[in-house]
Amino acid sequence: MKPDVQIKSLLKVLSQGVFDKEHIIAMSLLCAIAGESIFLLGPPGTAKSLVARRLKLAFKDGKAFEYLMSRFSTPDEIFGPVSISLLKNEDRYERVVDGFLPTATVVFLDEIWKAGPSIQNALLTAINERIFQNGRTTLALPMKVLVAASNELPMEDEGLEALWDRFLVRMVSNCIQSESTFFKMIRQKPVKDIIIPKDLQITEDLYESWQHEIQAVAIPDNVCAAVSTIRKHLKEEASKEGNKDMDFYISDRRWKKCFHIMQTAAFLNGRKSIDITDIPILFHCLWNTADVIPSIIDIVASSLTSELEKEMDNLQKDIEHAIKKKSQPANQEDISRNSPEQFRVFSFFYYGICNFPQGKCLFYKADYNYVDAKKTSDGILYCDEQKGAWIVHAIYTGAPFDYKVNNTQNIKKIKLQKCSGGIIIDNIPYAFERAMSSSNSQELFGNDYFPEPTVADNALSFLQNEIVPGFEKIQRLFADSKHLFLSDDDKKIVKKYLDLSDKRIKELEVVIINAQQLL
Repeated sequence: MKPDVQIKSLLKVLSQGVFDKEHIIAMSLLCAIAGESIFLLGPPGTAKSLVARRLKLAFKDGKAFEYLMSRFSTPDEIFGPVSISLLKNEDRYERVVDGFLPTATVVFLDEIWKAGPSIQNALLTAINERIFQNGRTTLALPMKVLVAASNELPMEDEGLEALWDRFLVRMVSNCIQSESTFFKMIRQKPVKDIIIPKDLQITEDLYESWQHEIQAVAIPDNVCAAVSTIRKHLKEEASKEGNKDMDFYISDRRWKKCFHIMQTAAFLNGRKSIDITDIPILFHCLWNTADVIPSIIDIVASSLTSELEKEMDNLQKDIEHAIKKKSQPANQEDISRNSPEQFRVFSFFYYGICNFPQGKCLFYKADYNYVDAKKTSDGILYCDEQKGAWIVHAIYTGAPFDYKVNNTQNIKKIKLQKCSGGIIIDNIPYAFERAMSSSNSQELFGNDYFPEPTVADNALSFLQNEIVPGFEKIQRLFADSKHLFLSDDDKKIVKKYLDLSDKRIKELEVVIINAQQLL
């Protein structure tokens, strides 16, 4: 059976009778196969222990060990009591480990931060090396995953940093939010013990064979580029005033594990290479405190289109530079070319704005001299039904009174800036319609006035032939992906950020098309 088919079917059975925790079960299984540990943050009664109990069923002959920690817990309760007979008869200090953590496939430790130093030290070795020193004997642990839980994060300066860093995946387990889902849970009859078909259970031999195949999963350059962007933004956040360095600190060891868990996710989704759809897994791997979770989500999600955003930034700068250069006439002839007299006038008082996305748009020509070319000015945008057009007004002392402004709803405040041959509205340049035809303009100003190709022509070509296809490829990847380890919430976040990039591409296209007329 192919790994993706087996894991999909296995998750379906493991999630029977579970509400709003399917994603946690999926991520816990991912951790188990990747050999990582997972921490669940949440109040009591949110099915955290249920996750561990279900997870053991995924493994053939799997055993589970769970324990509720307290500050009085001793190593005997976790790792087994010392054998009195061995100590008495053979002078050997060994523990009876059967039924305790050293023999468990899946371990669940609740209130993990209440563990004493002796337990913490033993746990570190167990998590890192999967071994337990039992007297003179070193035991290889069958533990596939340690699931830890608490309703709080570790306190600072209590020596818990090392243990906290070992939990690669960190997830919030809250109460059910949806009312409909809540009442489904209320009405649900008691669920009998679920039975996993034998052909779906993961055997030890299968587990070992998967490990070799996971190591062979390729890490492409575009994923490395996205992670480089993430690392850069994490450093920027750490350097901001008020943020703590450790809130955004990710060790090299942790980054290595992040790539390994993405390799595991790719393999279990039936791929031989990580792709961009695996990046959202990092939502749950990079936060150190609950306060920074929104920032981590923003950093990771924005990295999905970071290379395209850089290219769009460069295009935007090129266009702005060209428009700024055009707005600084070198001689009197250039000044006359861009004088207001060359613009077409509508209704005696307005210049026509080209390519306004909402339809016909007019700029009040008396305001033109009050808009600065070097800094933005305040303005308003509103719809004049009588003229059948949108009207743009600058706001300044002594501006003529317009009775329609006071009687118009949905007035939008905007920022205006003068540019050569037109006006910049909220950072988007628009050309004014010219009073003469292109042929007359060319005859008057010469062929140099219409350079071919312009910066805007090249920018539009690059946008349409490089950036748009690249973005559409990312969109298709997420649309076609049936990723087993991304929740509906993860997908909603991704869609939100892809929509923002889509919007920026469309806006940039408008900017460039308008710049073609300005330049």
